[in-house]
Order: sequence, then structure tokens, then C-alpha cells
Amino acid sequence: MDEQLIERNLATVRRICEHWHELTQDEFRELCAADLDYRNIPIEGDQHTGPDAAHAVLARFGERWNVRLQVNNIVGDERVVLTERTEFFEHRGGTKAPFALPVMGTFELVDGKVTAWRDYFELSHLKLR
Repeated sequence: MDEQLIERNLATVRRICEHWHELTQDEFRELCAADLDYRNIPIEGDQHTGPDAAHAVLARFGERWNVRLQVNNIVGDERVVLTERTEFFEHRGGTKAPFALPVMGTFELVDGKVTAWRDYFELSHLKLR
């Protein structure tokens, strides 16, 4: 078992999970492979390829919402990291009620970069509208 690679993978995924709302496009490129496959599983057709596409989707949340991210559990090995986290959203305009979104995430990594990122959550908890 490559303990250094495991620690690197955990640190990469933790950084994404705790800071996705404020990471720059360049930071996404550092953390994710060029062919990253990012998906929000409960949203049909929600698939984005590459770090720029993932950043574009996630940056929109930071524009409209104050976001606080909490990793509750994280475990991984040389190729996969699993997270249980809670994402808290408060609308900047105050016109929508704040909500918490429990999320389970699966991250696949190669050479310390995320190649696949799949988030699983209960769609009814997503209160964006």
C-alpha cells in the first residue's frame, strides 16, 4: 500500500470538498485530470467533462449562494476516495430559504488527480428554486 499516495489523494479530495465554491479555474486544473468526468447522479443528464466544465457549474453556486462545506467522513486508497459531507447554502439575495444538502461523493484518482467525481444526494433536498 502506498501511504503517501493515499494521503495525497485524501488531501486532494478534501480540498475540493471543503473549497469547491472558492477554487479558481486554475486550481481545478491542478486538482483534476484534463478528462475529468463530473456528475451529479440524481440530476438526469448532468455530466461535465474536464476541470473547466466542472468549475463553470460550481462557480455559479458561489455567485448566488453563500456556501459552507463540511466533510463528515472521508476514506480512500490509491485510486478511490469516498466522502460523506454536508453542504450548507444561504441565498445571497435572501429570497430563498437556507438549506443543508447531505452528499455522498465518489472520487477516482490517477497520479493524484481526480479523473471521476460522482455526487449522490436526495434531489428533494436541493432547494435552489
